[in-house]
Amino acid sequence: MKMRLLIALILILAATPAFAVKVFIDHDTKYDFKNIKTFAWAPTPDTSVADTNPLMHSRIVNAIEHYIAMGGTQEVKDNPDVYVTYHTNSKEEMQLNTSSFGYGYPGGWGWGGYGYGAGWGGGASMGSSTTSVSTYEVGTLVVDVWDAASKELVWRGTATDIYLSDNPDKMMKKIDKALAKIVKKSQQLELKNQTGG
Repeated sequence: MKMRLLIALILILAATPAFAVKVFIDHDTKYDFKNIKTFAWAPTPDTSVADTNPLMHSRIVNAIEHYIAMGGTQEVKDNPDVYVTYHTNSKEEMQLNTSSFGYGYPGGWGWGGYGYGAGWGGGASMGSSTTSVSTYEVGTLVVDVWDAASKELVWRGTATDIYLSDNPDKMMKKIDKALAKIVKKSQQLELKNQTGG
């Protein structure tokens, strides 16, 4: 019974893509981020989901605003210190899933070495393998911060390999998790820069 449960678990894990969100941070090392007190949104209609999915757009904006507010930066309508934008894209990925069924024995009776004598030889087995192809959508979320005066990009947080879901709640949990990872990595980078490590 335990063996069947173990085989079933292995098959399930083999059929499930490993969706580990990867996070990257890039920033202008000479920019003084301590001076940022206010921000405003800059529209990006071609690369956000504002037109194709307004509800998801609103959720993403609210999530980003939540993390910005945690850092003490306030949203304003006019004369911000920085502008914030976000971009999304997605691509289809393929995965090969191989399932093997059968059994085998580690050894069997056979002829010994040099052509004489009895002994243990190679194993025997019966089984079959089936390989199938599955496709899934993965997305990328990019959050940019632009200096309002110079209009230059000063910070970029990127989360890749976000597994896309049709369920809005599941999707938002994935996006929120990705944003949390971006914030954590950014804080680690900031600490590293302060300590000179």
